[in-house]
Amino acid sequence: MSRVASSKETVVSFPVPPGDKTQTRESGDQSGLKYASDDGPVNILIVDDEPKNLTVLETVLDNSAYRLVKAGSAEQALLALLADQFAVLILDIRMPGVTGIELARMIKERKKTAQIPIIFLTAYYNEDQHVMEGYGAGAVDYLHKPVNPDILRSKVAVFAELYRMQHEVRETNQALVAEVTERRRAQEQLRELNNTLEHRVIERTRALRASAALLQTATDNASVGLASFDADLRHTFANPAYCKIFGISDDIASQHPSQVLAPALGKKIVRLLERALKGERVSSEIDRSSTGAKPYHYLAIFEPERDADSQIVGVVAAVFDISDRKHAEEQIRLLLREVNHRSKNLLSVVSAIARQTKAPTQEEFTARFADRIQALATSHDLLAKSEWQNVSVAELIRAQLAHFDDLIGRRIIPNGPALMLSVAGAQCLGMVVHELATNAAKHGALSNQQGIVDITWECRDRDREFTITWTEREGPPVTPPSHRGYGSTVIKGMVELHLDGEVLLDFQSSGFGWNLTCPAAKVLEER
Repeated sequence: MSRVASSKETVVSFPVPPGDKTQTRESGDQSGLKYASDDGPVNILIVDDEPKNLTVLETVLDNSAYRLVKAGSAEQALLALLADQFAVLILDIRMPGVTGIELARMIKERKKTAQIPIIFLTAYYNEDQHVMEGYGAGAVDYLHKPVNPDILRSKVAVFAELYRMQHEVRETNQALVAEVTERRRAQEQLRELNNTLEHRVIERTRALRASAALLQTATDNASVGLASFDADLRHTFANPAYCKIFGISDDIASQHPSQVLAPALGKKIVRLLERALKGERVSSEIDRSSTGAKPYHYLAIFEPERDADSQIVGVVAAVFDISDRKHAEEQIRLLLREVNHRSKNLLSVVSAIARQTKAPTQEEFTARFADRIQALATSHDLLAKSEWQNVSVAELIRAQLAHFDDLIGRRIIPNGPALMLSVAGAQCLGMVVHELATNAAKHGALSNQQGIVDITWECRDRDREFTITWTEREGPPVTPPSHRGYGSTVIKGMVELHLDGEVLLDFQSSGFGWNLTCPAAKVLEER
């Protein structure tokens, strides 16, 4: 691909970081302008008004097979499209001035650029109406930021390969035209070249077969489903990928879609083909159920096929597998629901702490509330480090008693089986252990040098009850209080509200005893 620059051309510079593979284009100077050659990289245009987004896309798509051209606005993108041919356009929707949607419509209205595939990127427009508007503007795909790098790379690779295939087809057509010209010349010189005619025919036939074999290999091994239809909507061509996508035999020549596809799917394909025969470029998503756990999702594009007189003589179709994108969107929806659920649980705990925190002054309330929130944060941090999966009772106790680390195993003796806590159970027990340790450090066994704390737990499978006991020995004498203190109020409230459990207190001269019994399902991870 080559170009002669006009002397009146406007000077345009596309911002390029040092060492970037993209080029700078200036008026009257072609030395800085680089086009994709037959064997070289294909051009890919990325448009985003945020430089850091351009840098991220450039990093994701860094490949010697691509020449990346960056544009920071719709105006720069249009100038780039005037200068180069592109295999695919990656376009941000939300831009100042001319938006991505408006730019896409301008590109599709221009004959030279109308066939460029457009992939929309957005972090804001994710409602169905926005998605449909994007597809209505001519997009072949619609991705949400942050973009999954593997998905973006795979989609760009498909369009790059399709772009190369189109170039190969054009080259093959040019070769055929040249061959026809050569044969006419051979006929005109038949008398003079009679002695070499047979040799020439053999050589030319070999070249045609090689070209046909190359095209056949490309279509047979393409991952995109390709097919063509005549004016009666009968198949004239279908590659293996197309037949595999629809689960049909590869022997469908001259057959109507209603003859080879399931009734509902056949009717849908026929409606889309009829629209394409009227001159409309049609795209539609197609879902197919599978015997596995996940259904298949495809994007089908139908283009009118025209002859040399621009008369519509049929339809060509391309079918892309978008199952990964659909499955990723479903995973994101599930993740958001889970985040919402966990956030509600956490806020419920914080709300309970606030209701149960009583103090005569604002300063004392703030100190007590902050102390309890810190205990909750310790449990939350431990859960986050375990990726919200498995947290053992022993891990939780050690995390909540980190400031007594030198006493664990010597004066603080935890003992119990390797039981794994649920998220709600870890948060609640973390608060309880924190309160017991705080009380023991101020008034109980941990307030002197001889006191010992035994922490034991078990789960009785027969009745599925969980029990944890805190026993203080050799501490100061303990007498039953005349009224419930702040710590016991918090502990009782947490246990009753979140664990449906029962707390027993034992006040002895040798120390304080505390026992919790609750349904195992309320505190332990499901088996």
